[in-house]
Amino acid sequence: MKRILHISNYYHPHVGGIETTAQSIVETLKLANNYEQKVICFGDGPNIVADIPVIRLPYTIKIASQAISFKYRRVLKKVIKEFNPDVIIIHTPNPLVEHYLNSCHYTGKIIVYHHLDIYRQKILKYFVRPITRHTNKRADVIVCSSEKYIDGSKELKKFKDKCRVIPLCYKEEDLALTDEETIEVNRIKEKYKNKTILFYSGRHARFKGVRYALWAARPFDDVIFLVGRVGPRHRMMDQQISYFKNAESLGLLDRSQYRIYLHAADIFIFPSITKNESFGVTLLEAIALGKPCITFNIPGSGVNYVSPNNITGIECDNRSVIELRKAIEKLKNDPQLRKNYGENGRARAKELFSYKQFADSFYTLINEILNK
Repeated sequence: MKRILHISNYYHPHVGGIETTAQSIVETLKLANNYEQKVICFGDGPNIVADIPVIRLPYTIKIASQAISFKYRRVLKKVIKEFNPDVIIIHTPNPLVEHYLNSCHYTGKIIVYHHLDIYRQKILKYFVRPITRHTNKRADVIVCSSEKYIDGSKELKKFKDKCRVIPLCYKEEDLALTDEETIEVNRIKEKYKNKTILFYSGRHARFKGVRYALWAARPFDDVIFLVGRVGPRHRMMDQQISYFKNAESLGLLDRSQYRIYLHAADIFIFPSITKNESFGVTLLEAIALGKPCITFNIPGSGVNYVSPNNITGIECDNRSVIELRKAIEKLKNDPQLRKNYGENGRARAKELFSYKQFADSFYTLINEILNK
């Protein structure tokens, strides 16, 4: 039985795009029933998730989004020696752990799942770039979620011959409502029956661009902008939302609450503004549910691949509140256009982003790597 070690920043039940992808890969390979798997990551949580051992390293500090654990290298080296994986799948960016892996002198196969370039840390990136370059040079394959991100990535331009596109996926069962959730969806629709429901859910980081959406939605008395979040509370964002009479903060949403509001929404808005947003899992889930979407144009990001302009929604010039406002007005006043975009979104999600396609692509990749 082949052994696979997954190195992720964090892991379920931690919420995030990288963590969701890591879990999807683990679950995909588990179905094959011929791989022994382990996960190593930062953070706290259960040591067994869906029968897969998870080694979690608590951290005491974060520097520029990088968790720091002084015993990580020792534990990683021990795991590699004892578990002796045939393949390591590492999710990047995770520069400190990449450095630790490079120093372990592991001789097996390495798959890098490259989620995004280091973009915000203008100074730090020059120190970690040699680490990233070494990791990519050492990798057998570099996986990305879209061709657009590969084309726009400075970190990958020398390694394009190693890159493989495997788009992220959604699971229909994760979006299906229970009877109780259906009742709650109907309650929300009844509560706002005279308004168009504009919905956002995600982190409240600056690159998510929620402030642009707040200002864009402000003039419309017949629009209610419902703002959910995942991750830690951002007090400044809560204060900003409270200034707008047609916006409501939903607070931290669990998976069920997120699903309820996504079903209840008339329009899903995804106002991220930088390449820190490499794909957009919630955007994918919105189009899969037939929700018309509004996005900004982000050169080099996969966001506009997930939801292309005038097919599944409206794409606006980056950071343009005026264009965002026009998009909201156009969609709220045209139910037929919303329906058309929604139907296109469902079809696109099934064609390109199904879990089966993701699983088949990863089975093929793993077999290729093992049979080299």
